[in-house]
Amino acid sequence: MTQILHCTVNVHENVSRRASLADSRASRTHTRHALQVDGQRMREMFEQAPGFMTVLRGPDHVFDLANNAYYQLVGHREIIGKPVREALPELAGQGFYELLDQVYATGEPFIGRAMPIQFQSRPGAALETKHIDFVYQAMVDDDGAVTGLFVQGHDVSEAHALAQQVSYQATHDTLTGLGNRRKFEQELEVAVHHSSEEPTGYALLYLDLDQFKVVNDTCGHAAGDELLRRVAKAMREELGNHGTLARLGGDEFALLLEGCSLECGRQWAEALRQCVADIDFVWGSRRFGGSISVGVVAFGGERISTEEILGTADSACFLAKEKGRNRVHVHSADDDELTSRLREMDWVSRLRQAMDEQRLVLYAQEIAPLQDDAQPLARQEILVRLLDTDGAMVPPMAFIPAAERYSVMPTIDRYVVRAAFRHYMALDADQRKSRYYSINLSGTTLNDDTFVSFIEQEVADQGIPARRFCFEITETAAIANLTRTASVVHALREIGFRFALDDFGSGMSSFSYLKHLPVDFIKIDGEFIRNILNDEVDRAVVRSITDVAHTMGIRTVAEFVDNDTVAALLRDLGVDFAQGFGIHKPEPIERSTRGT
Repeated sequence: MTQILHCTVNVHENVSRRASLADSRASRTHTRHALQVDGQRMREMFEQAPGFMTVLRGPDHVFDLANNAYYQLVGHREIIGKPVREALPELAGQGFYELLDQVYATGEPFIGRAMPIQFQSRPGAALETKHIDFVYQAMVDDDGAVTGLFVQGHDVSEAHALAQQVSYQATHDTLTGLGNRRKFEQELEVAVHHSSEEPTGYALLYLDLDQFKVVNDTCGHAAGDELLRRVAKAMREELGNHGTLARLGGDEFALLLEGCSLECGRQWAEALRQCVADIDFVWGSRRFGGSISVGVVAFGGERISTEEILGTADSACFLAKEKGRNRVHVHSADDDELTSRLREMDWVSRLRQAMDEQRLVLYAQEIAPLQDDAQPLARQEILVRLLDTDGAMVPPMAFIPAAERYSVMPTIDRYVVRAAFRHYMALDADQRKSRYYSINLSGTTLNDDTFVSFIEQEVADQGIPARRFCFEITETAAIANLTRTASVVHALREIGFRFALDDFGSGMSSFSYLKHLPVDFIKIDGEFIRNILNDEVDRAVVRSITDVAHTMGIRTVAEFVDNDTVAALLRDLGVDFAQGFGIHKPEPIERSTRGT
């Protein structure tokens, strides 16, 4: 019996042992299969990764592995088993060999952003410049010794080119190719600072085309644009490499000359006046002669602001026009300064009188919804005009510069806000339910410590529903004192007012301001809308602004929309609202309260 039991136990042990061995073999088989599957997946991921990857072995950086994206980057040449210096000889002198050596020697990674690198698409071909983001990362063994390098990254050439184009557009006039007002004022500020520190003389020329309006009115804006291009080209050719020439806007140009005296500035002004006078401009059956008025100012050695310099040159140009056009006026303290002061102070007194007599008139322009999910409100931006004593309606740009220069804008802004509130409260109940107004605020008003309390008092006195109003502030005014602006925005939003950031997108750092300003709307700069039908970069910028805004819960408004085709494109790009002459031409606010 004992033997039988012993045999039975042995049998069971043998069966159990065989079962265990079988399980072990199955487990190893399963593990090998899993490793094969994982390895295959890793190889597929490595090969199909959107970014380029390669593994370099040893101090000579021998190619061990490379994925498809890397082969595309270097031109599908034979590289595996070759050192970098042999496989990619065109990198010599570009610093990349040295970077590889540095990372291998130190074990410290290197990160490159949009670095220019020249490759050959094939051996012997011409070098092509690409911009790449990449990381060089050391690989180490169990003892911590560096055995090779892992390289990964992305070809960002297209994104870099787009960024360069957008940056160029932010600082250059799209019509003439000259620097724009923002860029010129930045360079002028540098020159003013430099001239106050070093004995360097500068001359500033302010140039304004004569009778430009005649060309626009008789032949259309296409003719006016072509004349501006011709004038810009003629002045560039006359100047050669001398000075910084810019288009400030409209038919106004400016030239900054370093190391130039007042007499030197006068000579250049005469040369430019003559070169424009020599232009024989023909459009259709009409022939126009070129003519330009120039104001000249010199500065250096004294402390003076860019606003004063530019304003003085502008005034000198104005005097040249007043004296008959097609001439040069050189600034002198005994006549120009006095004339300039009298002219602008006259505007200040006229503005104060107009406000006392209620002759600042409110106009309104519709802001139309482009998307189906927009609230059914009649949205309008409130604009201001001056009704002169002779009955003529004066546009804002005729008096706003003087108002800003002499700090009258806070008074005008309060006048407009109070008048807009009264207009709203005078509407019938049904109109008030469907009406939504936007009001512009100047930079000086944002810096007025008493403005928030003024608004609070007006809301209390008139019973205004703050949610029916939006304050618009320009990007330039907002960033001039970002902390102060953010404080005003926060305070008024707590009451219920909405905010819009106007002229958005004129600088590459525009998006960063949104993190600090809790705005509800972004008004996309009209410079990106004017040529959006024909300019891919403009479309890309508008799409990017819209995408970022929507991500942040901000709605977008496109300005300068002049026809239905542009509006349709903006709708497709996701823009929420449109504003411009193609949507609605500004009209007296009383006349605009229709359809509600």
